[in-house]
Amino acid sequence: MISPTGKGIRVDSEGDGHHGTSRGLRRHNGTDYLCDQGQEIRAPFDMVIKRIANPKANSPLSGIEWTTVKSSGKMFYFRPYKQIIGQEAIEGEVIGLAQSVSQDYGLPNMLDHIHFQVDK
Repeated sequence: MISPTGKGIRVDSEGDGHHGTSRGLRRHNGTDYLCDQGQEIRAPFDMVIKRIANPKANSPLSGIEWTTVKSSGKMFYFRPYKQIIGQEAIEGEVIGLAQSVSQDYGLPNMLDHIHFQVDK
């Protein structure tokens, strides 16, 4: 697996982007990779892009649901290219462009990042 952004994991005054870190009463169910708004986002490994997905209702932010033979999950906070939906993406292939999360979440100190999670 490669970083979808080519950068490390987000840690800022709004939280720690490592998998399993505390989010109050719950645990972070993904890993947040730092990015710059508008940068290219790459497939972290070979995957099939199932559909466009949103991280929360009424949000301008988007992402994808993905699957492999052994797992499935989500990636959020980027605008996926429409032509990849329903297609296989090869590790390292550009699949979209990063969005900015700070305005939508109302957290000006949160660094822009891509949320990656494995559901099963």
